[in-house]
Amino acid sequence: MAKPSILRIERLNYAVGAVTAIGGFITQSNRVALGLAIGCALTCANFLVLRKLVVKWTTDAARGETGPAPYLMLPKMVGLMGAVAIAILLLPIDAVAFVIGYSIFLVSILIETVYSAVTPTPMPTTTSEQENTDG
Repeated sequence: MAKPSILRIERLNYAVGAVTAIGGFITQSNRVALGLAIGCALTCANFLVLRKLVVKWTTDAARGETGPAPYLMLPKMVGLMGAVAIAILLLPIDAVAFVIGYSIFLVSILIETVYSAVTPTPMPTTTSEQENTDG
């Protein structure tokens, strides 16, 4: 299972991406709006796949097993680079807008970092404290 912060970053990616894409379609030309939307979609898909691979990888490692997740990182990166090349070379998009859309994951990470820094973490309870509250 993924840590809550990773899941929050992923959800923030979707939210920031949606706001960016919708804002682009409302205020920008078609080439720019499409570049923003495709960049956002690609970074969200990349983060989803990356999260699943890392969770699988760390779960296998915790059990002392070697699963296929580490070996799938290279094909994921090749697929991502191919998708970026196809988008930039073949689609009628603005390259700068694409890069801006793809970079939304940085905003999501920044928001999660600030949130984690200002939100107090609950203190773990010990077994003796739990027994005192239970009985």
